[in-house]
Amino acid sequence: MEGMKENEKRNKAEASLDSVVETCRTLMNGLRMNLAVEGNEEGGVISINLTGDDRPYLLSNSAAALNSIEYLVNRIFRVGKDAGGGIILDSDGYRKYREAELTLLAQMASKKVLAMRRPLELQPMTPRERRIVHLALAEIEGVHTKSSGEGENRSITIFPS
Repeated sequence: MEGMKENEKRNKAEASLDSVVETCRTLMNGLRMNLAVEGNEEGGVISINLTGDDRPYLLSNSAAALNSIEYLVNRIFRVGKDAGGGIILDSDGYRKYREAELTLLAQMASKKVLAMRRPLELQPMTPRERRIVHLALAEIEGVHTKSSGEGENRSITIFPS
């Protein structure tokens, strides 16, 4: 047990802002992506902003590259649900924009479900995106949600109550 606590402390120490920023810069250079890397830390969460000429590649296909790089960086530093904190990669406020877009999608879809009184399945989403939709729909009376599917094909179905 003592060894596990030491490991967690060491991993958290290794996930310093400077080391995460440097790792992201190394990754961007290795991927030959023209992106500047800036970071800050607040409340144990390290936020990295990637911006530059290759931003469209980073955000194409529902930000697949951004999500993959974020996953990889979190794995490198062994940061996750158990370790607390985390590392979040963003690109000029894309995450906030996508959250607003998903909330609006959820609201519009719920109105359609209530009007038609039939379930509606949304497109497959990442776990983070599904969570946003579930939370947005939890506030709307008359509908409930359920995730189904496997892996990249996991999606949300909205049901009338």
